[in-house]
Amino acid sequence: MADFVRQSKVRFSDTDYAGIIFYPRYFEGLNATVEDWFAECAGVSFRTLLDEYRLGSPLVSIETTFMKPSRLEDILEYRLNVSRIGASSITFKIETICGNETRMRATLTHVCVQRDVSESAPWPEALRKQFNEALSEAQ
Repeated sequence: MADFVRQSKVRFSDTDYAGIIFYPRYFEGLNATVEDWFAECAGVSFRTLLDEYRLGSPLVSIETTFMKPSRLEDILEYRLNVSRIGASSITFKIETICGNETRMRATLTHVCVQRDVSESAPWPEALRKQFNEALSEAQ
């Protein structure tokens, strides 16, 4: 399956005193990559999800492994693959790469939540169709 790729440059504000990326910045990059995937591949921005569908997609699980540090001015590629589309969840695998080195791997699960009551709900059929089309196009 082809990856959805988002690039990000490690900026001074992303690093600690040693010039190494401060690990929460990876989590911001992961979230931005998922948000971009929803908009660009699945065809539904988070704003549309919230305003038109009255749904949210909060992160409910994340597992990460950090392999090597990233440093100031490194160009990171966040490579996203959809690994599972459930009735009310979607799971992504994201690998963060710089050059030929894997810096971090993460598995994230987001769940579909009704915005007004904060309860999980099945993905609407129209969205499931868009998710599956995006998954098919990536293969």
